[in-house]
Amino acid sequence: MPEEPCFEVIADRDMPDVEYLVAGFPGMGLIGGMASEQLINTLELEQVASLDCDQFPPTAVIFDGIPRRPVRFFAGQGMLLAKSDMVIPPVLTARVAEHIIDFAIENGAREAIVFDGIQEREDAEEDNKVWAIVSSHEASEKAAAAGIDLIKRGAIAGMSSTLLLYAQQQNLEAIGMLAEGTPKLPDPRATAKLLQVFASYKSLDIDTGSLKESADQLEEQYAQLVAKTKQAQADMEPQAAHPPLYG
Repeated sequence: MPEEPCFEVIADRDMPDVEYLVAGFPGMGLIGGMASEQLINTLELEQVASLDCDQFPPTAVIFDGIPRRPVRFFAGQGMLLAKSDMVIPPVLTARVAEHIIDFAIENGAREAIVFDGIQEREDAEEDNKVWAIVSSHEASEKAAAAGIDLIKRGAIAGMSSTLLLYAQQQNLEAIGMLAEGTPKLPDPRATAKLLQVFASYKSLDIDTGSLKESADQLEEQYAQLVAKTKQAQADMEPQAAHPPLYG
């Protein structure tokens, strides 16, 4: 039998007061990860701890020349934020989710909010609509009061699903906020919409201007790439229609 993974939470500094957990991990359109990064920068959250595991890939992320563990906790303004700069191996997602939720509860969190993205519907009437998945009737009422519609039926996978399920199991009120976006590319515009909804839900002031600028640049670059690809295909078509003859 494979060995049980060994986890360790490594503290970096004293923990400030915590009211709720926010978790955003790499997923569709990188929406959860980008939203977490924007919160850290905008609200000036400080790193308070990291989560290590002997079965994580041997990876370090570099900031200002200093190596950091990929799975880290940040805190400030009553928020404990969990993020990862790597994709969590599927065999470890449940255990990672358990350690994140348990760590949040131990430090006083009374609510968990999970960021992610879902593929935009073809018949969508609203760009980058944000939907909610909730752990309880009380959480449903809070989402409704904030004007966030519930996903009635469907399925989610990965870290978001395990975080929400384990929070529910531990009787921690939880809400998943999922923004419709583009699955094949990073989607800063959907990330900005998600953060606008979250800011309203938590009465926070969050600057999303840089995300919208990134979205404009990304869309322009993508349009140029598509145009170049079409031109290259057009240049090749006459050659394909009249292949050289040998005889």
